[in-house]
Parts: sequence; structure tokens; C-alpha cells
Amino acid sequence: MIIEIKVPHLDHNAQDREFWFALVKLMPNFFGYFFSFFVIGAYWVGHHRIYGYIVRWDYGLVWRNILFLMAIAFMPFSTAFFSETFPARFVPLVLYAMNFSVAGLLELWQWRYAVKKGMIDEELNPAVINYFSWRMTLLPIVGFVAILIGFFINPVFSGFAFLMLPLVQKIIKARFSEEVKEAEVIEDELKTEN
Repeated sequence: MIIEIKVPHLDHNAQDREFWFALVKLMPNFFGYFFSFFVIGAYWVGHHRIYGYIVRWDYGLVWRNILFLMAIAFMPFSTAFFSETFPARFVPLVLYAMNFSVAGLLELWQWRYAVKKGMIDEELNPAVINYFSWRMTLLPIVGFVAILIGFFINPVFSGFAFLMLPLVQKIIKARFSEEVKEAEVIEDELKTEN
């Protein structure tokens, strides 16, 4: 992802201050890089978590996973496009938010497919399944809310939609508190087995 940020080309005789100015001009790119890195990292953690409960697979699940990975692999581009136009412009915002939402929908699609086909641990509490489904549904909703804020208010304020994620995740976690504790116990057991 970092290769998207091009090193500034300055004359060898350039002063240090010119190098500093060149780096300052790249700040939106660096912000985009770090934001994208942590978003992809969060998707990876969630992906790893649900696959801890999936005990069987078929090629339908594999192809759904490949489509999910395609959306994730597109994220450095959509993030770079978005950060290059900071303060936000509507079209780059839509591309980024759609990428974010599509990745979330594809992850949810995998999870629901695995649940429907009986590929998850049979002892898993249905409430835990619901908990993960709610968490995954949140990601596409936030992306669409960001687009609505950008369209009806101003793209600059769309970032507030993404800042809602931790708050709404806490609400979902509180709603499913017992199931979350059960999921954490199961995860600890899985870690111990491996």
C-alpha cells in the first residue's frame, strides 16, 4: 500500500526546507495510508475471527472469499483517491465508501453462506451467530451513511460516519453481552488448541 505514495523528486541541491514542504504536501497521502492500513487490519481481524468458527468449507465459500479479497485489494486505490482530494470531494468519497461497504457486504455474505450451509461449529450458540451478523451488517451501513452525509450535507463531514463505528460496536456488544462472553471463551479455547 505504501508504494502508492511516491517519493518527492527534488533537485540534489534542494534545501532541507524544500524537503519538509514536500513531505507536508504528502500528509493527506500518509493519512490515507494509515487509515487504509488500519481499516484493512480491522477487516482482517474480523475475517480471522469468523473463520475461527468455520469448520468446513466448499468452493462456494472459497469463491466468496476471493471476491471479498478483491474488494480488500481495491481499498488502497480507493483510499488514495479519497485522500488525494482532501478536503473530501463527493466522487472519491463515494468510491471509498462503496468499497468499504462492498467489502463488508461480501464478508457478511461469506458468514451467512457458511451458517446456511452448516459449515460453522455445530455447538456455536445461535445468539453468537446473530452477534457476528449484526457486527458485519454495521460496516456497509456506515459506508452508506457516509455517502448520504456527503450528498445531503458535505463530503467533508462524511468522516463522522466512520467515527460512529466504535460507538455502535459498543452498543451491539452490550446488547449481546452474554453471547460476546461466550464467543470470547470459545476463541480462547481455539487458541489453546492451536
